Amino acid sequence: MDNIRKKEYYYILLAIAGAAMFIISLLKGTSDSYWPGMGLGFVIISALRLVQIHRYRTDEGYAKKTDIENSDERNRFLAEKARSMTFSYSILLEAVAVIILRIMGRNEASTITGLLMCAQLSVYWAGYFYLKRKY
Repeated sequence: MDNIRKKEYYYILLAIAGAAMFIISLLKGTSDSYWPGMGLGFVIISALRLVQIHRYRTDEGYAKKTDIENSDERNRFLAEKARSMTFSYSILLEAVAVIILRIMGRNEASTITGLLMCAQLSVYWAGYFYLKRKY
């Protein structure tokens, strides 16, 4: 229950930060829609998560169903498999994008995409060697 309280505080703080971003960006009168959009997004997501937390606390059936879904080995396996597929496909798409961007003459975008791909692969290898040593 203590973990739920921490999550509740976290989402309340996130909502406050989002509201502050939204209000400050409106008061500054910037034409950029990034900050008010980000702030509003934080507020909406926080509100939705707080409703879920409230439902988890008050509805025993929902809490039990959620606990089972979160601890189910099949769901964890599927989540890890989806994460793995996402990583693999993103690396392949980035490699293709590097080539296409270079052909199009967008060398800076190609270099940035290539560096991003290298950073992802470096984090992967570091994680792999860490886990190999640990297990």
